[in-house]
Amino acid sequence: MLGILRRFLGDKQSGQIARKRMQFVLMHDRVDITPDMMEELKNDIIKVLSRYMEIDRGSIKVDLEQGKDFMALISNVQIKRVYRHAT
Repeated sequence: MLGILRRFLGDKQSGQIARKRMQFVLMHDRVDITPDMMEELKNDIIKVLSRYMEIDRGSIKVDLEQGKDFMALISNVQIKRVYRHAT
């Protein structure tokens, strides 16, 4: 979760950081996703992808991004290889 905050906030001045933190809190409140739920979501993504490909489990990052009129779930996963037949 701390990594998500660091990525979301970046290196900014304290006023900008406070504003981004508030946006982050409001975004999570709006979609009602707790940090535990984000971790479960991440684990589910790993479980499903692992049936079809070998992935670097330590590399997965799951974030929420909000635009003006949308919210998106962004997942980055390093793929080592794709299995010929799903397990």
